[in-house]
Amino acid sequence: MREQDLPHLRGVGPPIFLRVSATSAVVNIRPPARPNGIVSLYRVFSVNHNNHTLLSEGTSHQQTLHGLRPYTQYWVGVEACTCYQCCSQGPLSELQTLAAPPAHQPPPRPVTLTTRSVQLEWDEPLAPNGVIESCELHLRSPCPQPLQPVPLPCAEGPIEISFFGKRRSYNVTGLQPYSTYQLRAACFNKMGSTASNWTTVTTLSEAPQYVSPFSVGSNLTVICLDWTESFSLNGYLKEFSVTESQLRVYTGFYSYLHVPRFSQKTLSFQVTCTTDSGSASTPTIRYSPATGLGPVVPEDSGKEGISMSAAPVYSELWFILLLSLLGLFLLALLLGLLLQRALRKNPSARERPPLVMLQKNRKAGGEMYTGSCPELCSKHLSSSVFLPDRPTGLTDTKIVGSPMSVLRVPSQTDLAYSQHSLHRSVSQLIDRKSLMMEEGSWDNPLGHDSGLYVEEDEFVDAIKALRSGKKEHTMFTDTHL
Repeated sequence: MREQDLPHLRGVGPPIFLRVSATSAVVNIRPPARPNGIVSLYRVFSVNHNNHTLLSEGTSHQQTLHGLRPYTQYWVGVEACTCYQCCSQGPLSELQTLAAPPAHQPPPRPVTLTTRSVQLEWDEPLAPNGVIESCELHLRSPCPQPLQPVPLPCAEGPIEISFFGKRRSYNVTGLQPYSTYQLRAACFNKMGSTASNWTTVTTLSEAPQYVSPFSVGSNLTVICLDWTESFSLNGYLKEFSVTESQLRVYTGFYSYLHVPRFSQKTLSFQVTCTTDSGSASTPTIRYSPATGLGPVVPEDSGKEGISMSAAPVYSELWFILLLSLLGLFLLALLLGLLLQRALRKNPSARERPPLVMLQKNRKAGGEMYTGSCPELCSKHLSSSVFLPDRPTGLTDTKIVGSPMSVLRVPSQTDLAYSQHSLHRSVSQLIDRKSLMMEEGSWDNPLGHDSGLYVEEDEFVDAIKALRSGKKEHTMFTDTHL
């Protein structure tokens, strides 16, 4: 019920604000000038675009308003009631709450990401609670860092202020490649500040970088190498490799190596780091267990400590195995050629053919021995018949390929008797000699085994037959091989 409807309830005044803060205020209510009854209830309300919002109610003349928004303007009025529907409202008063620290800051948003920088944007707090005067961008290095084959030591870094000002965007530089960072935004008003949640970003990868020389030491048994602080990986690690005099002695993910110590000679070590974006190498360091570190071998200018190629191919295991297999194949081929040539060697011209065994054939008229002429003649004539003189007209002709000489009879008719006599005598001696060999009658009946036994009568007859030729018609000529 409005005041114009109830003329007996008049004179409701505007509220008076005693104490005002960011979220509350104390209101003093003056009694109506003409209550026309007993006021049983006072209500305090606010009006916003013709929308009435009840802030508090009660019978007290002082009421505290809670739940106000900081740094907000309100239009507040008082309503007095004498009964359930007997109420009258007074005029509105302006209430301005005080400022408070901002709240509900949104996190920054990455816009551009590179290997060493990140561009971010952010908004003002959803509840500024005052005039935002400036903003900050905070940066820290968290744990864990990006994945690696072997977990690396990690320590969470302190919070750094990368930016301070009134802008709402900033390009953060000076970051490390393949590293994780957390960033947040914080905005300020005259009453304080508020910070957002952390935004995590990971920079892109690039080639590794040589930082410092590796350390080398030794004791009585081993030489120790440590390159933990020698490289900035800047990417996902593929391998560490250690070479000694350009010969690879280690490949793996760990940043230390123990080499057995065998002698006092000077060793030349070099460490290479390979990632998914490239590789980098340390300078070659000479080390002698007796004298310690030597001078660093200088590298080419402009390329010291950095190499985009892998280790030399001749130090790779697959290359060594390939060369070994190729060497074995060439050696087998050479041996095969040598054996083939040795097996195809022609026999010597001076080598005589093998001797043929003497075989005996029995026929109706007697026994006949077959075999090579040198065998037959040399066996019987050379061991059993001794010719002191040669018949006249016979020539001594040697058979090629045999040490045996045979007699060639001329064609004269006057030597026919000597030829037949010689043939007959020799044939008789051969037949009898062969018969004795077959029947085992080589034994000397008198107990004297001279190996040249021939009956005396037959021997004398053979000599006489040979001397029966005419000396004027005989002539011996030796024909040598």
